[in-house]
Amino acid sequence: MHHALSNEGFGVRIRPVRMEDAAFIVRVRNQEHAKGKLGDSATSVSAQENWLAEYFKREGDFYFIAETQCERIPVGTTAIYDPSGESAETGRFVVSLDAPAAFQISLLTYDLAFEQLQLQSLRATSVATNRTVHSYVRKLGFQQTRTEKGGRVIGGQSVDMLHFNLQAADWPIARAAMLPLAKYAESEILRWEIHSARQLTV
Repeated sequence: MHHALSNEGFGVRIRPVRMEDAAFIVRVRNQEHAKGKLGDSATSVSAQENWLAEYFKREGDFYFIAETQCERIPVGTTAIYDPSGESAETGRFVVSLDAPAAFQISLLTYDLAFEQLQLQSLRATSVATNRTVHSYVRKLGFQQTRTEKGGRVIGGQSVDMLHFNLQAADWPIARAAMLPLAKYAESEILRWEIHSARQLTV
């Protein structure tokens, strides 16, 4: 089944989303640093469950939960969706504010896209004001392709969107530059996991 794709490494695993992940998704998407930057987030678990029920019927949409490799503590979400030929969109990317896992999640997602799915390019969009994300995706090898005026409506407001593209041919060089960051973050997420596991058992 197309929803069975997964990948792991650097202390993190990305695996297909499940219905029981709805509460975590609502929580992580409504963090202060994510609000207004991801599209209109589901404000309730039941609304997210309804969205997931529709998602499970779709082909070509891969939505992942990122979790720690050992204790399986959820730390974020990522996705590959809206395929067009040998290209697809990457997004729904959000990480718990205190979890050092962003680099690993991105690396695992793009490896999966270019190796398992054999895509030739990945598209990405970002709210024009989200400069932190713009800087981040450029570090990952994305090139900005255009600005779309009033490209989305989020929270009732029209917002401009920036469009980015990452070619499969450019990924090995960007990946090599990311490896030291991912390896450093692996030791950090292992420490975070031990601390979080203790908190959960208290």
